[in-house]
Amino acid sequence: MADSTIVKVHKKIAELIAADYSGGHSEVSLVGKVVRGSVIEPPFTPYASVHFQDAIEEFGDTLGRYKTDSVFEVYCFAAGGNLMERNDASLNLVSDCIKALTANRSLGLNGLIDDVKCSYLALDGDRYGIDGVGIGYIRVEVKFQTDTGA
Repeated sequence: MADSTIVKVHKKIAELIAADYSGGHSEVSLVGKVVRGSVIEPPFTPYASVHFQDAIEEFGDTLGRYKTDSVFEVYCFAAGGNLMERNDASLNLVSDCIKALTANRSLGLNGLIDDVKCSYLALDGDRYGIDGVGIGYIRVEVKFQTDTGA
């Protein structure tokens, strides 16, 4: 059985950010270090998780078409010796991930995805009991249309 659109997008986001950013801002690799779902604490750094948050449907422009705005959360975990290093490391990793996600605004799922938009922030893991880790957060909004709404 083929995956639903939401599952295809979820898998694709994880695939796109699971890249080697050695030549990027963060200078780290997320190859083999990305999971789909929520994690309370990363098992190591760098690390990332992709979580499906929700999807909101509305009527499309024509009869029998439905627009869906879906939201995925990406959490990027990066180590640093102090607050500034953790902040910089998480923001650099987020920047690399956003470049990977927005290089093709259809996520490489041409004909399925209309557009993708990313918003982001950085948090200090020490505030949340994850010592020595910066947490980058990306809110990935994905727009698509279907005949069924799913």
